[in-house]
Amino acid sequence: MAKFQKFVLIKNFFIKNWREVLLTVLIIFLGNRLREFSYASVPLPGETADEYSFAWLGISLIKDRYPIAWSGLSAYKSHDYQRINVDGIYDENKDPNREPFSIDKPWFDHPPLFGLMIGGYGYLKGVRDFKDASVIIIRRPMLKIALFSSILLYVLARRLYGKTIAFFSLILYSVTPSLVISSRLVLAENALVPLFLLTAILFNEYVSNEKRKYLFVAYGVCFISMWVKLSSMASILALFLLGLWHSKQKFVHLKIAGLTFLLFFISYVLYGALFGIDTFFAVLKANSQRIFGAGAEIFYSALMQHKITNLRYLTDGWIIVFWISFFVTCLEIKNGFSNRFIPLIFVVSYLFVFLIFGSESYGWYRYPFYPFLIIIFSSYVYKLWKRADIISFSAVALIPFGTAFHRLVGIEGFEQYVFSFRLNVVFLIFLTCLYLLKKNLSVIRAYMLAVIIFLVYISIKLVYFYDLGNWYFVT
Repeated sequence: MAKFQKFVLIKNFFIKNWREVLLTVLIIFLGNRLREFSYASVPLPGETADEYSFAWLGISLIKDRYPIAWSGLSAYKSHDYQRINVDGIYDENKDPNREPFSIDKPWFDHPPLFGLMIGGYGYLKGVRDFKDASVIIIRRPMLKIALFSSILLYVLARRLYGKTIAFFSLILYSVTPSLVISSRLVLAENALVPLFLLTAILFNEYVSNEKRKYLFVAYGVCFISMWVKLSSMASILALFLLGLWHSKQKFVHLKIAGLTFLLFFISYVLYGALFGIDTFFAVLKANSQRIFGAGAEIFYSALMQHKITNLRYLTDGWIIVFWISFFVTCLEIKNGFSNRFIPLIFVVSYLFVFLIFGSESYGWYRYPFYPFLIIIFSSYVYKLWKRADIISFSAVALIPFGTAFHRLVGIEGFEQYVFSFRLNVVFLIFLTCLYLLKKNLSVIRAYMLAVIIFLVYISIKLVYFYDLGNWYFVT
């Protein structure tokens, strides 16, 4: 009977909200198509060799019951250097100076869960040897993970801000070029995104319903996240900070957070002891002593340098305006707790971990920032639209317009659009006058909506622009 009632409730929801469901499905479908485009060639196979490392870890654990992958950390007593020609990366017409993989065992660079996910998928598809772990196979699960992240992003934004901001957040997550391209990569940070979003959703349910079971499940997701990558301790920190801000029972949150981390640490040490406890602690020590790659300008570079891999930069104005909205929102924080600050606290918490780890030398360490920044940005733009604030909106819109359009047409190609650009600037002067006079604000809002649609359009064009041929010219 209870199952039938749930079925009726779900059926009624879809009947009542069929337009919302249809539009959500269409946007998610668009995002999935964009990610599938050239997914096996952009970024280039082998450009981020960590992709192979995770896949090989999972394959070795399933096939040999022993963790083996490439690393090169000095903590491993001996290295087995091999030129594993996966995806033909050692062919004669490829990089002649490419160094061989340093195959190490037992491999403890990262926890094993993500490797088991990717390696398990590859194993089901018939991959048994390292050289067969091609990106055309191992990147497929990432497309599904990104799809799941899109759904969770929409759910979180909808619960916090409503349908309009949720739709805008979902569109941005689906078309932002740097996010679309980076979400194809077999990297643990891409798996942290849905886990962080799910944790945030559960905490919001805990606050909204005052039921502690949601809090316990949220910490359970944090425990699972730690088995994906250690930097996910940021989600535990986020829950702890949110608990301190929201609840009067602050010691309870401290105990739950501490117990979650302790349980993970004990179980992770037991995993290390299963294969080689000396190597396990040696690798932990080596990871803690890595060079602080970004130096003192780590925060600046996180904002202004848009790395897709550790080799290629893709300047994306969307990322800059995401961060701008974050700073503006920080200035709006009041003393009282609000559910709407949940994305902000997740960004702050991950930023703390990001700064401690000194992560900047690897572009993918930034990925967990972006879904929360997108929600913050969407809320900020919606406020500008409601106020018809054409001045602030124009300053924000010009940044993603400039980077995307420049990539598409270049300096010389822009010459044929100069007259239209100048005409728009003149029209902006007219709209600014209307804004200052507080007249015809509906005209301003209509223009702002048209600009957003145009920015989404050129973002989609830019994703399709980056096929294999054009990707070679990304620096």
